[in-house]
Amino acid sequence: MHKQKKYKAATPGVAWLLTNLQIESPYGREALKELQPAGSNAQILNNTLDELSLTIALIRQNPDFIEKTDSIFKGLRNIGGSLNNLAQSLTPDETELLEIKNFAILLTGLSSFYNQSGLKLASIQFDDIQPVITVLNPDSVIISSFHIHEAYSEKLKQIRTEKKKLESAILKETNQAAKDSLRKNRANLVQLEKAEEFNVRSTLGKQLQNWLPQLRNNAIMVGKLELLLAKAKLALSWPACRPQILSGGSPIQVKEAINPQIVDILAQHGKTFTPVTIEITKGATLVTGANMGGKTVALMTIAMNAELAMLGFFVFAREFSIPPLDFIYLVAGDSQNQMSGLSSFGAEIIRLNEFIAHSNSGTGLAVFDEFARSTNPYEGSRFVQALSEYLQQSASYGIIATHYDGISLQGASCYQVTGLKNKHVTPPVTTDRSQVLNNICDNMDYRLIKIEGSYEVPKDALNIATMLETDPGFLDILKKYYS
Repeated sequence: MHKQKKYKAATPGVAWLLTNLQIESPYGREALKELQPAGSNAQILNNTLDELSLTIALIRQNPDFIEKTDSIFKGLRNIGGSLNNLAQSLTPDETELLEIKNFAILLTGLSSFYNQSGLKLASIQFDDIQPVITVLNPDSVIISSFHIHEAYSEKLKQIRTEKKKLESAILKETNQAAKDSLRKNRANLVQLEKAEEFNVRSTLGKQLQNWLPQLRNNAIMVGKLELLLAKAKLALSWPACRPQILSGGSPIQVKEAINPQIVDILAQHGKTFTPVTIEITKGATLVTGANMGGKTVALMTIAMNAELAMLGFFVFAREFSIPPLDFIYLVAGDSQNQMSGLSSFGAEIIRLNEFIAHSNSGTGLAVFDEFARSTNPYEGSRFVQALSEYLQQSASYGIIATHYDGISLQGASCYQVTGLKNKHVTPPVTTDRSQVLNNICDNMDYRLIKIEGSYEVPKDALNIATMLETDPGFLDILKKYYS
């Protein structure tokens, strides 16, 4: 198996999911490492999704398929080194021959089981390597161990027969000088035996070279199959759907999307995730709302599912449609590169330049989470305005989450996080800060609402500060500026 740089997820959610995929074999891990998005090739993407749909349907009809294949994946070992030695005409040792034999046995069983399942996929086709088992298992009964059988060489059989006779004679001999002579003869036979075993292993290696392409192909196929089954198991573990791949230029339609990583975190605290529904057209889409309103979660949920779709996964949504994308890009203030000494804003500008370079050669989805929030509000709002106008002129899809008021853009879609359901909540009588925070979260409505015309970001910060029992003297001063 050749070495390739592991695929680096564009979003935290996809990175989490790929890390937690149920993959047991080294071949499945290699297939995962070689995973790449389909890019703008809608045909390849649809073919991949077709195969995943067929696999999911099979598992639903035959749940035992997963259990049986998993048991084979767990037994597989990496024989890449042994195959490379064969390719270089090096004589295999007994351990290498054992590895190749067990691989052939397991893969022949997997191939038979796969063919019987009716899951005939164009991308996964196993070669017949039964002859490899025959070569390495001359007995009629197939066993998982390996030894250099006398059936391989008449000369080896004669040497071993003579050695056994000598060993029997040594046990019976009482004269020490005669016994020493017999032992010397046996030592000579041991050397002859080792030489003949080497000849046998060399002959076996030459025979196995004829099956190198088939062995390597099956190593690739088993990796593809395991990755495909891992995708299917993931889709069956959560509410998921097949993404609909649209023609270029169509809007991205997201209906009730979730983020499994955040769902897990919320569940640990007894909370539920609010699904995200949004339509993203080419150009700029604004998402506004006060801090703590869930804008970041919404953006990460959209980007994660878009990336999954481009990787040929089912997505976590009730419905999801998307055109093929060349790239998915995140620009967030939290991506500060402390090692290079960049500030948060400096890192954002570097990422912005990288996005522009990508957008000049393809169509993608770019997510800007509170862009320019680390600079002063006067300049920050102007950076967001300029970014919005730039996106409107590009061929890409851009989502900008912002808490800046006054961003005005002709033709751009705008959504707002609903925010606090009750704007005048009385702070709970408690000293438990975690309970106060829980009450705020329970009072927050994270749904996205499409707004038309001009908008004003909800002023929930004052209400949140009040609920967190901020010093009354400070609040009195603050309220003067809200009047």
